Amino acid sequence: MEYFVWSVRLGSKTLAAKKFGVTPSAMSQQIGSLESVLDRKLYDRASGRTALTRFGSIFFQHASRVIDTFYETLSICRTFHDDLVTVGTTATLATQLIPPIVYRMHRERQIKRVSVESYPDIRSLCAALDRGAVDLAVGPLESPPTGRNVRTIGEEELVIACHRNRAASLEGSWPELAREAWVGYRAESDIDKIIRRESGRAGVAVRYVATGGDVPTALSLVAHGIGVTLVPKMALRGAWPMISAVELEIPIRRTISIQARDESPLVDRFLEIAGNGNLARKLVAIGLLKDSCAYPDRSTSVAR
Repeated sequence: MEYFVWSVRLGSKTLAAKKFGVTPSAMSQQIGSLESVLDRKLYDRASGRTALTRFGSIFFQHASRVIDTFYETLSICRTFHDDLVTVGTTATLATQLIPPIVYRMHRERQIKRVSVESYPDIRSLCAALDRGAVDLAVGPLESPPTGRNVRTIGEEELVIACHRNRAASLEGSWPELAREAWVGYRAESDIDKIIRRESGRAGVAVRYVATGGDVPTALSLVAHGIGVTLVPKMALRGAWPMISAVELEIPIRRTISIQARDESPLVDRFLEIAGNGNLARKLVAIGLLKDSCAYPDRSTSVAR
């Protein structure tokens, strides 16, 4: 199956054979054996076996996921350490919120091995936790399955990011914002869903002139004067001198929580430290989180 997947990915059985160190004839023989097992043809013989059949195209999609999952699992096994905690989060939280938590872990608990992995959206982050690629997930997460360990850290605020030359004239209402060119996100992004939800509630539609795969990419486009976008306020902290934040007339705040699928002493320590009220107050004091006491504890906009 792996031979077949790579022959399609590389567009040539010869190139795939070189990758695996076998002859093209051996590669063809193995793919032929796979067809016999499946009792279906993967390649269209009438086209010289260069084009996939309809079944071959569908099988390739599923086989690719199987192969990728296998190697990801193998990588996890090879890099597994009993004293290592792997934390999955978003690109923004990885650079802003997680470092002070990790610092506190080192200082108070002598945990010296923490791996931080960033994901472009909440869906991929939750999927990583579900399949065991990370020990913990940190972010504005979906409601957890029954039995999962959860701690709430606090709330983040979402703001409009624009080039600093536009900040003085930009208003934080959705009807006004709909007149602007927007830097958006991919359809599976949680922030894209918020943009479309909130603009829809206001009866307007925003116009994307560019799309970023994650918050740092979107901010880079905004810094070059391409448009405005919606970002966590903490993403602007310290690194974007050309960008200003415009607060929305009706604030949007999301609860940042931690979820762990399995229990272990190291995971328990991380949950204990990150969910500590004193740490949360310090994160509020330095501007990373909002004071959740003043606003509803929910991942949607506050009540109209």
